[in-house]
Amino acid sequence: MVERIINEYKDEVIRLRRELHRIPELAFEEFKTSEFIKKYIHSLGLKPINCNKTGLYFDIGVNPEIALRADMDGLPINEETGLQFSSIHPNKMHACGHDAHMAMLLVVSKIIIEKKLPYSVRCIFQPSEERIPGGAPGMIKEGVLNGIKRIFGLHIEPSLKTGEIITKKGAFMAASDEMDIWIKGKGGHASTPEKTQDSIYLASLFITSLQSIVSRRKDANTPLVITISSIKAGSVYNIIPEEVYMMGTVRNIDENLLEKSPFMIEKILDGITSTFDADYYLNYRRGYPVLNNDNDSVDVLKEICKGKFDFKEIPNPIMGGEDFAYYLKNVKGCFAFLGAGGKEGKMSELHTENMNFDEDAMMNGVYIFLKLCERYGRKD
Repeated sequence: MVERIINEYKDEVIRLRRELHRIPELAFEEFKTSEFIKKYIHSLGLKPINCNKTGLYFDIGVNPEIALRADMDGLPINEETGLQFSSIHPNKMHACGHDAHMAMLLVVSKIIIEKKLPYSVRCIFQPSEERIPGGAPGMIKEGVLNGIKRIFGLHIEPSLKTGEIITKKGAFMAASDEMDIWIKGKGGHASTPEKTQDSIYLASLFITSLQSIVSRRKDANTPLVITISSIKAGSVYNIIPEEVYMMGTVRNIDENLLEKSPFMIEKILDGITSTFDADYYLNYRRGYPVLNNDNDSVDVLKEICKGKFDFKEIPNPIMGGEDFAYYLKNVKGCFAFLGAGGKEGKMSELHTENMNFDEDAMMNGVYIFLKLCERYGRKD
């Protein structure tokens, strides 16, 4: 049934994606986006429920046990794609494909309504996936999973070939924490470093020593990434600054290691700064948990893709983080990446100013969502 009807909606999903692409908004600022979705949903005769500030959800059919989720927020990036439907908001861009995710779920809703398909499903439009603590916890707190037994999510990926689907049973995506670090020494003239407590030197020792955690403080088979992504200090050639600020991220898939990481980082900070009579401050924030896919849900997704898509179960987890993990801590389900990089799988990278993707891939997502509804939401 699904195969016969979805092709006529290809232009619709592209139109929706492009309209949404023009109005990206940052986490918990998705007011235009939310109004756009509500207007569309009202036109289908559905009544959305406001949830977690700018989020919303709605049910199609009675007592749905399956939920589908789309994230809504853009990124603080100035778009440089040159597309006719580029962002109209300076320094804001849908550079992670959330425009596609929303468009797919809206079209899935329209197909079910217009074709009178006997499916019951909850459609979730969630704000703030890109910024810790994420939008998922607030949605769950306000009841978005009440009555739901399974949830699914898809994420477009322009570095995969269109038609490829990748996922993994168990730990699929890493926990992702954030940290801010300040090292405060004693500034002075660059010609007399012996009279200072050189904060830049101490920061360099800290950054290199961090990698000893990765190589010497854990099992070699357990993935762990510690990255310092920004460092800010002085602005004059001949002055050693008093203070250095750094920010970074810690990602892993082992809960025990997750608990130990901030203490190991602080030990390194304390050792280096105390040796040189300097001070430090560490602000470590727990982020998204490990995303664990349910085995049965992965098997069902594999069955749906068989003979139509190039489905792959990857051997190792992806070290990116995703707040979809919170849903999967409450109900069974699966999160997967949807190839959208054309025939070569090399269109662009996510989170870049030139990010774009093969729009044909969205219909693959629509197909998968509808087949999941057929499997878990059919109410004859």
